Amino acid sequence: MRSYLHRLLFVVTGVGLGTAYAVFAAPMEDGQAAYNQGDFKKAFELWRPLAEEGTARAQSNLGVLYENGKGVPADMNEALKWYRLAAEQGYAGAQNNLGLIYATGKGVMRDPVLAYMWFDLAAQSLTGDLAKTVASSRDVIAGSLSPEQAMQAVEMSRRCKAANYKQCESGASVAIATTPAVTSTPAIATTSHDVTANDYPSDALRFHESGAVTVTYVINEQGSVSTCSVVLTSGNGRLDEAACNLVKRRWKYRPATENGKPVTIQYISKIVFERK
Repeated sequence: MRSYLHRLLFVVTGVGLGTAYAVFAAPMEDGQAAYNQGDFKKAFELWRPLAEEGTARAQSNLGVLYENGKGVPADMNEALKWYRLAAEQGYAGAQNNLGLIYATGKGVMRDPVLAYMWFDLAAQSLTGDLAKTVASSRDVIAGSLSPEQAMQAVEMSRRCKAANYKQCESGASVAIATTPAVTSTPAIATTSHDVTANDYPSDALRFHESGAVTVTYVINEQGSVSTCSVVLTSGNGRLDEAACNLVKRRWKYRPATENGKPVTIQYISKIVFERK
């Protein structure tokens, strides 16, 4: 399991499916099959023409490939380009991924205002558990904003949606221009995040209980988890408590940094307890 929030790949397949969608469905799904099988180069070759023709889902998927160096050399500029093209079409997966990039400062200056805006827009477009998970990420970011930043973030989200998602990042230019550049790196996990039998409460094992818990947690300057709280419950108190216990007990990181100095950072993760 990856820390923080998973990239949204193949989350939103589009609305108003008709003849045009049928034309693109075969290469899109063939690309997904190739991706699932680890053939990232083939996935890229199938998705690239669709992305160039303006298919938002394909554009977002190219962003994932470029960001993670799958099938192509890692290139954050290319990743950002494709994410933004998809986000401007209202594609929630790309909006979420932009939020994550700005939240962690991966390849860009960390910007919690833009992170909030993109998470908020994605959450408004999604439904069900995905919407709740993205909204939780937005709310984690909101906790780090000053009152002035919070007002700016909410207003930017409103204006972006009203403008049909065009030029959404321009509203942050003034705030960024007056802020010294910060070189930042995210926290990097140094221990496994897999859930083991030892992480289960004894009663949960005895009753074969399962569930998914979303937690938010703070990684300190030493790379240890100092606090943890549940933001989306599994509906089972034993599993909720066990989730934070394992995060604080076992998860270790190479600390996040700003200008080369370790800093405290807050992340969010989903922990899945599968029935044993």
